[in-house]
Amino acid sequence: MNKLPKIQELKAPEGYFENLPDQIMSGIKPKSNLGWTKWAAAAALVIGLGFWQSGLFEPKPLDLTFEEESELYIESQYWTAEEVLSMSEDPNAILDEIIQEEIAFTENIWTEEEQTWF
Repeated sequence: MNKLPKIQELKAPEGYFENLPDQIMSGIKPKSNLGWTKWAAAAALVIGLGFWQSGLFEPKPLDLTFEEESELYIESQYWTAEEVLSMSEDPNAILDEIIQEEIAFTENIWTEEEQTWF
């Protein structure tokens, strides 16, 4: 304990506390007058709400066929494929049509040379 240096008494510099308020106030920037922007923002909000409530921006319903509508339900995962097949009168015809479309898509993937590479 005797080996520790003694701490001298802490003192503030001369006139520090007298000049401190002036230094703080000099760093503060005055507020700019933005009164008109508040009124403009409020007016834009009121006009926007008026347009919204008037119904000018309502989406128009789409005229879709049953097939297009069912495709949208399937793509949005509202209906599963099993549900669509269960609603069909002939689910085998639908499955056959899908298989024919897939076969036509995969027939021309590889050329003759690529198929006999081995």
